[in-house]
Amino acid sequence: MKKILNIISFAILTGCTTQSTPTAKPTAAGQPSVMQFIATGAKITHVDAKLGFVVLDYRSQTMPAVGERLSVYRTGQRIGEVQITDPVRVSFATADILKGEIRVGDEAR
Repeated sequence: MKKILNIISFAILTGCTTQSTPTAKPTAAGQPSVMQFIATGAKITHVDAKLGFVVLDYRSQTMPAVGERLSVYRTGQRIGEVQITDPVRVSFATADILKGEIRVGDEAR
């Protein structure tokens, strides 16, 4: 039983980290001055183009506030914009589509 609890605790602790990649921003002299983190965004899990909304999966991210606008990316290209709306749950949020043709699998950040 103790071994199972240790495994579950380890899985929870390692699964709660954010996925970000540190990159250094060079100065005019070529030296890194500020550490900048490029965070991966939330994945779009559902799109209802007819009603104009999407569902975002925030299981590994910090949930944005209602009303916040996010850019949507596909393969690194900005393809749209959404605005967080109610309802917001523990790991999922809904957002109105403001611009673009958004698909399941796109990333909002």
